[in-house]
This record gives sequence, structure tokens and C-alpha cells, in this order.
Amino acid sequence: MRTCSDVHNYLLERGVAHEIVHLPALTSTALRTAALLGVPPREVVKTVLFETERGPVLCLVPGDARIDRARVCTEFGCDSVTAVAAARVVSLTGYRPRSLPPCGLAADLPVVADPAVFELPVVYCGGGSATTMVKLGSADLRGALKARVAAIAVRLQNGAVARG
Repeated sequence: MRTCSDVHNYLLERGVAHEIVHLPALTSTALRTAALLGVPPREVVKTVLFETERGPVLCLVPGDARIDRARVCTEFGCDSVTAVAAARVVSLTGYRPRSLPPCGLAADLPVVADPAVFELPVVYCGGGSATTMVKLGSADLRGALKARVAAIAVRLQNGAVARG
């Protein structure tokens, strides 16, 4: 099983300035993570793995948005996008679903990121374990990823819970 050390090493090898942030508690949503970090939810980047008939796709959106599956289908030219079971997430990425980082994965997967992920100067991404996040510049994140950038997010109304 991969850990926050693997994410750290991946970024270090690429010269990406970053910080591993240890959370004081487990979180289950981007909104809760943002509250623990004391930052707006849009600074937290959600990383979600989906399955298409063409294979797995890693999607990144801000914490105050949800992934629009129809837009992901349009971007990848597929008919359907479904959630990936936890065991398959682990086998494809080396990480558990609630700790999934956007980079440093066991397999090279196609990545699509909503442009809003890169709007703020600093973002927090999954850090490779249930209680870690990676803090880095959004420009650095963009440089570390081989991501398509496409409008795949739908902003949530205040108080809504984002589930991907």
C-alpha cells in the first residue's frame, strides 16, 4: 500500500515544492477537510477515480463542486462513467479511496482537471493517507500532472454536500 511518503517522493523527484499536512482527524468530505484546515472548500481538490468503457479516469475538481459525469463522458468520448469500487481503486492506484492523491499513483492513468482547480495560488490535495493532505501551488500541481483541463465541475450551492 502506498503512503504519503510515496506522494512526497514523487513530488520531490520532480522538484515540486510542497508540504505534507497532517490532519487532526479523519474526514469524509472536502467540506470537512476544509474546515479542519481552516481554508475555503474550493482550496481542497477532490480526486475521484471513475471507470469508463475505455478504462479508468482520474478526475479533479474543487471541494465546493461535484463532478458532472456527462461532461467527463464528453471529454473522453465515452457513453458512461461509474464509480470505482474501493478494491479496484487500491489495485489501480496503490492508495485507498479517501486518501487518493492526484499524482504518484501505481499506474499511469488519464487525468482530467476542472480549470477551477488551478485558479487559486495554493491548493490542498489528498496526501496518500487518511489523515494527510498535500499543500502546493496550483501552478506546481498543474506542472506535475499530465492532465487534460476541461470544465467537468458543477459548483454546489452553500451547504450542499459534495460526493464527487
